[in-house]
Amino acid sequence: MKKVLTTAILAALVGMAPAMADEKAMQDALNRWQQRLSEYDAALSVAQTDEQRAAIAEPDGADVASALWKSICTKTGERDEWVEPTAEERMQGAKPGTHKVSTYAFEEAWAAPAVFWFINRPQQLAALFEGKPRQLSFYADALLKSIDKRHYNSPHIAASCAKLAESPSVRVYKILEKVYTRNQDATARGCAALAMSLMLTNPTIAAAEGSETVARGKRIFFLKQALNLTPEKTQFGSGTVTEVASELAYVMRHLSVGSIPPQIKVRDMEGKEHALPTPGKTMLLFFWSVDEEVGSSMVAKGDSLKKQYPGLEFCPITVHQDTESWSARLQELGVSHSYMDNAENSGGMAYRVRQLPMAVLINERCQILYIGYPDMKLQTALTAHYNDNIVSGPRVRIGEAEQGEEAPIIQPGSQPTPVSPPPAELQSSDEAPALREMPPF
Repeated sequence: MKKVLTTAILAALVGMAPAMADEKAMQDALNRWQQRLSEYDAALSVAQTDEQRAAIAEPDGADVASALWKSICTKTGERDEWVEPTAEERMQGAKPGTHKVSTYAFEEAWAAPAVFWFINRPQQLAALFEGKPRQLSFYADALLKSIDKRHYNSPHIAASCAKLAESPSVRVYKILEKVYTRNQDATARGCAALAMSLMLTNPTIAAAEGSETVARGKRIFFLKQALNLTPEKTQFGSGTVTEVASELAYVMRHLSVGSIPPQIKVRDMEGKEHALPTPGKTMLLFFWSVDEEVGSSMVAKGDSLKKQYPGLEFCPITVHQDTESWSARLQELGVSHSYMDNAENSGGMAYRVRQLPMAVLINERCQILYIGYPDMKLQTALTAHYNDNIVSGPRVRIGEAEQGEEAPIIQPGSQPTPVSPPPAELQSSDEAPALREMPPF
């Protein structure tokens, strides 16, 4: 009996040896990465000019990615799993059912740090399978599945919630919901709550909650939970939970459909100051740049929009620049009416303009009807607001034109242009508009 027990113990230890070696290899790779990050941060901290900082290369993680993947990609056996075939497989006669599937080391609890390293750096995983899209798709799905089945309860997931929040997938939202309800770590639960609040800004995710009212209520609830559960200065992506939550609260209160937006002051082409929006008028605030093609095209057709939608105040607003060169550029474009933001670009900052062009449709009660890129959704909002009062005749199209029609204002496939960040001196200046107070919960 004693001999049998000894044999069993030895067999177990032999089985554990490869896993222990893989875990050590994973930790060694992660330690190398942390060392490089520390050296990079130290170099940035001593650089005295923007040129010096720009010359410091970010650490290359290719070798770390390779070592990490080697440590967690080992097949460990098989298990029975219910498999739903893809649409293509269904067409070929495949049916759902239980199948034998391989298991991998990255499904083990010890591998969680490496799994979340790849979640935060999907480009490194893609580089490992360059030219092998099917393998990349398989392993990306398998890593996400390992979080759903095992790693949702890991405290390490807190550092990946910001990246997961970038996904438009209901599946990812449900994984974060599992983290929030089942993870034992308060920080992980708080980060998951903030990620869910951010994801609920996506109409697809909000629709999964049943209605906009329910989705909005959950956004506020999860936002409050994020602040209650996480310690002060907890990182969330490039900021802290408090910073991201404050910004989200500002957007929810002032820059979402149904909200009252901030009032801004701009100057017209004669230098006269105006406060926008104006109560009692339906206004389309349109942030654009004279050097940006899509916005320029729409501003040039602004008169047509106003004719089609009687009473619409079309208000193009450009970022601040030299008045003389600005006026000259407007003349080249044939634009006779536009406003200019002030020298601190406080209007664009108040509306959180991160991409150009950006449209904000506001009704007579100063409530936002639409905010975002001027595509067909803007046209739908305009049509819904004006209903039967739209002037008949040639339509101004915002979107893809049908055969024989005049080219639309926004060409198919056009994309917004990212706005350059404000100069460093404005980012830290007291003159830059501060975040508004968070709404009461």
